Parts: sequence; structure tokens; C-alpha cells
Amino acid sequence: MLRDRISKQVLLGGAAMAIIGGGQAMAQTTEGQPAIEEIIVTATKQSTALSKTPISIAAYSQEALDKRGVRDIRDVINQTPGVDITRSGATRVTIRGIDSTAGAATSAIYIDDTPVQARNASLNYNGSTLPFIFDLERVEVLRGPQGTLFGASSQGGAIRFITPTPSLTRYSGYGRAAVSTTKHGGEGYEFGVAAGGPIIQDKVGARISFYHREDAGWIDRQSWQNPASRDEDVNSSAATVIRAVLTIQPTDWLTITPSIYHQNSKFDDRTALTTRCPATTGSVINPTMVPCPLGVSDPGAGKFISYASIPQPSSDHFTVPALKMVASAEGLDFTSVSSFFKRHVKETNDATHGNDRTSFGNAYLYPVTPGFPQSITWQNPNIFQNLFTQEFRVNNTNPDARLKWSVGAYFSRSSLRSDLPINEPHYNALYLVRYGRTPQAAGVPALVNGMARYYGNEWTVEKTTAVFANLDYKILDNLTLTLGGRYSKDILDFDVLERGVSYAGGVSRASGSMTTKPFTPKVALSWQATPEALYYASYARGYRTGGVNKALPDICATEASALGIGKAATYEPDTTDSYEIGAKNRLFGGKLQFEASAYYIEWKNIQQQLRLTCAFSLVANTASATSKGVDINLNVRPVENLLLGLGVGYNDATYDKTIQIGTAPVVIAGQTLGQTPWTVNLSAEYRFTVANRESFVRAQYNYRSVNDGPFLYQVPTATTYDPRRPLPSEPTTLDLRAGVDLGPVNLSIYGENILNNVDYIAESSTYVNGPLWTGATLRPRTIGLQVIARY
Repeated sequence: MLRDRISKQVLLGGAAMAIIGGGQAMAQTTEGQPAIEEIIVTATKQSTALSKTPISIAAYSQEALDKRGVRDIRDVINQTPGVDITRSGATRVTIRGIDSTAGAATSAIYIDDTPVQARNASLNYNGSTLPFIFDLERVEVLRGPQGTLFGASSQGGAIRFITPTPSLTRYSGYGRAAVSTTKHGGEGYEFGVAAGGPIIQDKVGARISFYHREDAGWIDRQSWQNPASRDEDVNSSAATVIRAVLTIQPTDWLTITPSIYHQNSKFDDRTALTTRCPATTGSVINPTMVPCPLGVSDPGAGKFISYASIPQPSSDHFTVPALKMVASAEGLDFTSVSSFFKRHVKETNDATHGNDRTSFGNAYLYPVTPGFPQSITWQNPNIFQNLFTQEFRVNNTNPDARLKWSVGAYFSRSSLRSDLPINEPHYNALYLVRYGRTPQAAGVPALVNGMARYYGNEWTVEKTTAVFANLDYKILDNLTLTLGGRYSKDILDFDVLERGVSYAGGVSRASGSMTTKPFTPKVALSWQATPEALYYASYARGYRTGGVNKALPDICATEASALGIGKAATYEPDTTDSYEIGAKNRLFGGKLQFEASAYYIEWKNIQQQLRLTCAFSLVANTASATSKGVDINLNVRPVENLLLGLGVGYNDATYDKTIQIGTAPVVIAGQTLGQTPWTVNLSAEYRFTVANRESFVRAQYNYRSVNDGPFLYQVPTATTYDPRRPLPSEPTTLDLRAGVDLGPVNLSIYGENILNNVDYIAESSTYVNGPLWTGATLRPRTIGLQVIARY
């Protein structure tokens, strides 16, 4: 296996050299053709050209996003090497293989200067929120730790959504509308408009935007308990985004930019499919009832079925008011950014199979309870997140200065409140059936509020104070040394209250405080060999804050002590140390752009979720891991009307050692962290003239290789061992688009997942070696018509 991995990396390196050599061979054929657009980024919190920024970055302007048919972050990630995202369950972005289902986020998400990611806390498993893509100046994907400038939760990297500021001198507008239909599903549409310009010439400008979209569903829900409870295309969703911003320039040296961003997303149901069903009924199941009356899902035949007992809607809305002020004087910029992120998430989740089976045994996977027409258990997570941030920074703006620097101070206060009831109104009656006596007679605590078998409440407040600096010193005119560092003080106060039938006395509580003081350095050396060729090497550290567990019951004390974690009320921060080399080239007058980077990341003290044999779980600092790989981006215009793109990513992220509880491993040495090893993105866009109108055709092909493990469920001694479980599939997708420019208006027809590749991207049983399986797949083929207007 090791030999194969080395061979792959050597092969990729050879391919990169062939690309550069091929670019030199094209020098004469590209003579006189237009250059590929150069984009300006602010990844270093100063404006620099992408090709001259010594960081591995993928950046896309709004116009480039429109040409690629990008409407949300999943589309961006599909076209960006080294980046991945969960395609079922809570939303998590993975950059360069750094991913964890426990603790704080590993990748930072920013709207301008405001972080909007969320931690997986004791009772919050919802993941981060992601803004939709409309009326943006650009999207920046920063690969590798960004702890110096962006603080915690940027261990793998950061994704930044940069919004446009109003002009003080000219008016502009942007509009986008589309209708679409999904194979075996419904219809969708989107509509958005943005306009801005001066209110008082050279003094005050404004911009406002509105965007709404409806995405079609394609999954049908049929309750296994109630034949009359059936809905089609249930996994439809809707989102509305509103943004307003002012630019106020009372003097030449002061710019004030207040803004507000609001997004409201609603999901009609979940996307989980029922993929396998028990062949026979159990002793406590009505013998006339068939758990899966319509059979199971068969995506290839257009059959997408969920047997959830109830609809599972959810909503996620957030608001970000912000105030940015920039004062310029004597070659310096003084910047102040104040922002507030307010988020509210509500969900309804069918928890019947999991909770009833856990409480009463495997025979109760499909429970029927006397006196209850339907035995339904459901969760209602209700999560409130508030985050205030304040940053001050000063940087010199003299482009000819030998020493360029940026220093700053940062403060944030984050509060998270999570309420999680698990309602099981039939619990008492089913307990009597199962054990022949009432829960009260057995000394089991009463249901909370007469309905909930469990009710958890979590309150956490996290305060961060930090100072940071980044210095770029020109040792020679073309050789620059970068030194950076960030020192933080993090204070976490927590209180987790849990009530329910599983706790002695009916109540459990964990509360307290923890303080950490991390330091994240960065060192880089960059060589501008020619005005069009940059080479760099860097070291950077990333970290994420620690957190709090729910209280661990006494029945788990012996096992936890054997692991050396006690009751583990808290867990500590973990860190990444990244070593990277890279090159950026704009060749032949900008007609060929080439970027490549290779990295080696050590992830230490990983926050890992442990499932104990006492049936409870906690987060503890356990294993370490290593992630290594390469990212390559190539764009070339061989002839005037043709633009070709290639993105290649390779990642190998594995745990370094084996950790066991008794004879059962928690992780094993060499176990994959889960990211696909190879990604290949190919694109081609050809422009031509028809009836004096500029027209185009574009193709985008995305390939992802299958990760063959090892996963823990492949290990015979693991408690999760299940030889029936398949490897995660990685369907390839092909998107096509063709259009015509009608003055300021572009009209196009498009097809997404044109090959209709709907293999399962994930499939697993609801419990280890259980008979009920669920899975997820990609959206089937979607055909649409889109209009975009700019002026």
C-alpha cells in the first residue's frame, strides 16, 4: 500500500512537470491571444494579486462563478482540489483531509470579516452554516492552516465569501433568474436582483440585493406505520438572502461601511433514503404490518424512498450586521471591524428506530405499542448561536516599502444555547410490554414533561482575546521573508443539564470553566523569480479550541479511567503543523496560469469522539494523524476562443497509531480520515459567434476516486465491524452549459449531473449488523434555463 501511495505521488509530480513543459511548447500557438483574468485577493488582509500571494488559494469572481454555473458552496468545492464537504448529515467542510465529527470546526467560514462556523457541541450536531452564492465580489478558498490571521477553527484552511461594496461614482446592477426540473423529482427556480451606486456623488453609496431560490425534491416519504401518510418530493428546500450596505466617505481619508446580511433557509425533509429492510417482522411487530411496503430505494430505476414515520422539516436562519471603518494616513491603513452573528436552527428528526431499539432491544426496531396507533419517537433540536467580534488592525500600504507589516487585536464573545428533547410518549406503555411492570415500579425516573425520555439543555460562553502580527521583509528585491504569529487567550464557561429516564435520580449536570492560551506562528520564504513566476515554502500552525462533554455516568468510570481520561468533563485544543512548498506561474503573457503546492500536515492531540462499551460517548484528546498531498490548478487559453482548465488533488490522511478500549480499537494505525484520495476537475469553454451574437458552450467533469480505507468498520476486532458495509461511492459528474450573450443579458441552458449518476455516496445500517439501512445519493439529472443580466 505504501509503495502504491509513493508511486501515485511520483506520478503526479511527473505529470506536473509535463504540464509545465507542455506550456512552454504552446508559447507560439498562444501568441496574440487574450490573457486569462488575474484576480485580486485579500487572504493576507491586504490586497494582492492571486499569482503573487504565497499561499495556496483558489479564488473565483462572481462572473467566473456564473460561467461555471456555481450557485452554492458545494459547486465551488466540486471544482476545487483539496477541499471536500459532507454530503449527508451535519455540514462540515474538509480541507486537505483535516476533518472531525467532534468539537469545534476544523475549517473556518467567513462572510467578509465575520466567522460563521459552528462547533459540534455536547447537544449541537447541526454543523456550520454556509451562505448561498449571489452578488459576491469573489469566493476565496485558503488551503492550509490560517491561524495567524484567522484564529481558531482554521486548522485545515478557510473559505471566505467576499461581498461587494457600493461605488461612490457609478451605478451597477446584477440579476439572475432560472427555472429547472429534476429527473424523478419536481421543479425549482431562483430569482435575484442587486443594484447600487452613489447617493451623494463621491460621498455616499448604497447597494441592496435580494435573492430567493426553491430547490426541487426527488425523495418520496411513506410512513411505515401509517399507509395514509405519504408525500412526494419531500426533500425540497427554499432560501432567501437579503443584503444592504452603505459606503460613507465623509473625508478622503475615512471610509465607513455599515452592512447587514440575512439568510433564511428552510428544508422540507431530510435526504436519507431507506436502502435495505428487515425480511421478516419481530415478535412485537404487528404481523400484518410490512415495514417497507413499497420495497427499498433503487436510485438507478428512479426509486428514492424514505420510510420515516413523520416529516422532518428544519430551518436555519442567521443575520450578520457589521460595521467596517478604514482610516488612511501617511502610508498606513487603520481598520476597525465590528460584527454580530445571530443564528437560530430548528429541526424535527424521526428517532423511532434508534431510541426504541436502544431502550428495549433489537426486536423493537419497528415498535407497536398497545393504546398508541403509532409508536413515534422524535427529536426537536433548538439551537441559538450568538457571536460578537471586534478586530482592530494597522498595516502599511507603501508598495515600495522593504518591510510590509500588519498588526492587530481581536476580541470575540460567543454564546451557544442548545435545547434537545427526545419525545417518546409511548415509553411507559412499551416498557410495560417489554418488562411486565411499569417504569415507576422499577424505579425508573419519570418522563420529562410527561413526554420526553430525554431533555438536554446546554449553555456555553466562549471569550477570545488575541493579538497578531504579520511581517513581510524583502531580504532581496525578489526574496521575501514572512514572519507571523497570533497569541490568544480563550475562556470557555459551560453548563450542561440533562434529565431523563437513563439518569439516576433523573438528572445529570456538568458545569465549569476552562482557559487555554495558544500561540500560532507562521514562517514563509517566497522568491519572485520573474514577474510571472513565484516560488514559496512555508510553515504554519493551526488550532481549534477545546470543549465540554456531557457528564459521564458512574457506570463508565472504570472504562474511562483505563483510558486515562477520568470523567472527561472537558477536552483540550488540538493543533496542526503544516509544511508546504508551492509555485505560481503566469506564462506566455498570462495565457497560461499554473499553480501547484505540496504539503505535509501533522495533526496532534485530535479531539475524537469515543463510543464506550457502557453505551455512552464522549470527546477526548486521543490519536494523532498525518495528512500529505498535492494540489494542482492549470488554466490555459491555447487559442483565442478556447479556455481549458484542469484541477488535480491528491490527499493521504491517516491516523498514526492504534488506540484500544480493551481489545476493541478506537482508531487503528493507518486508518483513513475519510477524504477521497484523488480529485480531478476538467473544464472546457469555447466561445463563438452566431448571428452576430457571442455564444458559448462549456463542459465541467468532476472525478473522485473511492477511498478503500481502512475504515474502522473493516476491522474485525472493532465494535463497529460490519463486513456487509460497502465502501463510500464517489460518483463522477458531468455538467454542460450553452448560452448566448444578448447585450448585457446572457441566456443559457444547462444540465447538471447530466449522466444521472445516482449511486449511493454513503450507506450504513442504523445499528451495527442491523437489518435496516439508510443511504444518500446525489441530486439526479437537473435541466434548467438561466438568465443573467449585468450593467
